[in-house]
Amino acid sequence: MNNLKYLFAFIFTFANIFQSCDVIEGPFTEEIIVEECAEKCKKILLEDYTGHKCGNCPRAAEKAEELKEIYGDQLIPIAIHAGFFASNFGGNFTTDFTTTAGNEWDAFFGNSAAGNPNGMVNRVGYPSSDHITQHSQWAQKVDELLQSDAQIYIEIETEFNTSSNSLTIETTTEILETISAPLSLNIILTESHIIAYQTDYDADPQEIPDYEHNHVMRKSLTGSWGEDLGLSYYNNGDVITNTFSLNLNEDWLGENMSVVAFVSNTNTYQVIQAEETYIIE
Repeated sequence: MNNLKYLFAFIFTFANIFQSCDVIEGPFTEEIIVEECAEKCKKILLEDYTGHKCGNCPRAAEKAEELKEIYGDQLIPIAIHAGFFASNFGGNFTTDFTTTAGNEWDAFFGNSAAGNPNGMVNRVGYPSSDHITQHSQWAQKVDELLQSDAQIYIEIETEFNTSSNSLTIETTTEILETISAPLSLNIILTESHIIAYQTDYDADPQEIPDYEHNHVMRKSLTGSWGEDLGLSYYNNGDVITNTFSLNLNEDWLGENMSVVAFVSNTNTYQVIQAEETYIIE
């Protein structure tokens, strides 16, 4: 990280868990300093575990957007709908935003069981409960992780055929520092600007018909735990390429979708590097 880019004052909130949905309390102010990175920057994955019937989850979504404005390309949020509050409740809440991988992550890491909204920042802290963080903690976690240099650089190239709705993704993973661990590459599709019902305890009425859902995880192309990059020891300068192809679901809008790639330590699940690109630039 090089030149000083931003100095922001942010309002953070404490969160207490009541049953399965957080209740937000009192603000405090903290300064966040973000430095600009020239190239091959470290990027952070923010997983926001949410649900359309979680009335406090919009506060976490707002925080994710707030932090995205601050950290720009160095923060990659994904909204993972999983658990009780993501269920089909009938009536206005029949939209299914859940995914197989999202459900498996939620069951494995215990996010919804800990009370939504919450999330993980690069999955740091697993297997202790420290990996599950309230949205009031996200900025501090992101800032701490950005103090170190990137160990991996990921490049994503996409080719999308609008006529056939077919998508080809090519990733290039470049090792920037020696890594003595097996690595897994994860490829996720997300979609933004989805209009659907959402419960919001701060709204009146609390059921919002035209809520905008962003960064919604739509699919994992690499299963729940990624594709093994093939080695247990990686040297500085090693380069691995991978290619994936699929046809998008007809209900998804390619112009609102992104490809998120992240490389994780296969043994610890910690995310080492992430990258995102729009399907249609």
